[in-house]
Amino acid sequence: MRGTGAAPRPGEAEVGRIFREESGRSVAALIRVLGDIDVAEDAVQEAFAIALRKWPGDGLPPNPGGWITTTARNRAIDRLRGTVVGAPGRFRMTRTRDPQPAPSVYSL
Repeated sequence: MRGTGAAPRPGEAEVGRIFREESGRSVAALIRVLGDIDVAEDAVQEAFAIALRKWPGDGLPPNPGGWITTTARNRAIDRLRGTVVGAPGRFRMTRTRDPQPAPSVYSL
């Protein structure tokens, strides 16, 4: 099938196999970029959920592990920016004002 240019259309079992092989690498790569294991794990899980919806119809991408890592990184960054519709509150970046500003060195 590779010679025809048509991407194989994976089932849930194939995506599960790819998850087992690639998720650790993807999470590790995202931890290095994001510095937060929880955000990295959530983003990789979300990327695999997207893969389960897309890949059966679109076929496997040429590099499934790279696709997962890229999709997860982009989703994590979107969530940290607060630009994903329905993003959980813990991912939203907000400005907070310190209720008591630090004393100035000149007022001591």
